[in-house]
Amino acid sequence: MVKYSKWLIRIAAIYSLIGALIGADMAGRYDYTLTPAHAHILVVGWLTLFAYGMFYYIFKEISMVRTAKLHVWCSIIGGGLMPFGMLVYYKMQNTATLLAFILPACILLLAIALFVVILFFDKRLFRANS
Repeated sequence: MVKYSKWLIRIAAIYSLIGALIGADMAGRYDYTLTPAHAHILVVGWLTLFAYGMFYYIFKEISMVRTAKLHVWCSIIGGGLMPFGMLVYYKMQNTATLLAFILPACILLLAIALFVVILFFDKRLFRANS
């Protein structure tokens, strides 16, 4: 899982940069209409992916490997696309942009549910500390 951990942390760093650039642009233009998208890029893209990356770096021994891999991919896809779908939706509100926002949000919700499943049902995860 360390390989996935590294990718989650690297992608999180990219989202951190994107979120900071959007924040700087908003501050420079005194236009804060993109605040929700900016916040989601930082929270979902940066903070959540980084936390998942650290989790997989610390907890290397996971028995639910397939579930963990699915979690990682759903996190990257959902966490990556949902904030940008939101950004596009706030700029042009139509059915296509709404779907670009909602579908990745559903994938992100699946990722969160998979993470909860891993935390509660993985047999090796907290074996030493249970």
